[in-house]
Amino acid sequence: MRVKAAWSDLKATFLIGREVYRWATRERMMYGFLLLALLFILMANVPFVVDDPKIFSDQTPQQSALHIGFVAVHIFIPLIAIFVSVSVLQSFLGRANLILLLSKPVRSWQVLVGVVIGLFQMVFLNWLLMTAGLWFILVSQTRLLTGYLWPGMSIALIMGLLCISLTVFFYLLVPNALAGILTILMLVAGLGGPLARETFLRGAATSFFHQMLALSTRLLPQVNVLWGVSMTRLRMFELELDAGRVIAESLVLIFVVLAFSLVHFRRTSRF
Repeated sequence: MRVKAAWSDLKATFLIGREVYRWATRERMMYGFLLLALLFILMANVPFVVDDPKIFSDQTPQQSALHIGFVAVHIFIPLIAIFVSVSVLQSFLGRANLILLLSKPVRSWQVLVGVVIGLFQMVFLNWLLMTAGLWFILVSQTRLLTGYLWPGMSIALIMGLLCISLTVFFYLLVPNALAGILTILMLVAGLGGPLARETFLRGAATSFFHQMLALSTRLLPQVNVLWGVSMTRLRMFELELDAGRVIAESLVLIFVVLAFSLVHFRRTSRF
């Protein structure tokens, strides 16, 4: 009976996720960002057409094309994740729609988990289309499979899920477009995380205080380090990074943020 009940709960959760995914894919904003991203990725053909290393800082056409694709995917995936998520949350978790959902035999955690699953499916679709577009360009120009492109760009997928979790968290605190702005500010703060951590660790007289401040920077998204992991896997640069640790810490941060969101949602969604 417990297995059957658990399966029923899981099925209901994925049904909500599918509905959120359908809701998200009807957003015109998503298609606007996706179109801009694909147009940007098409520019990866330019280095092969020009074929002059002096124009692209003595890089090979393949390296220059990877740089263009890297920028496109790692910029537009967070933008899609943040702004489309805010729009979907405003529509799907509106008071009237939420009351209707909770009046059915579903639990509050199923609603929130279903929303996250649906939004992640939406981001995965966009990531797949962008990465496939860049991959087809490289394959057609170099006649090489360049299989390393997929694991290298998978870091952008982790960034997308991180943006979704932060947007959901902030939206439950501030249910309006400010949630998206707060997520962007959190990512900007994460860009300066390594520099702030080094600065705090330089203190000698107040070493414990500085170490605590340095530890607090671990709670910020490690955007720079994640980008470094992606660049290393894409063979753009050779950086000494512990990729496994960075990815694990990012996944733990996503889990913790979603856990706090779930606890808060369960407390506030009882009408």
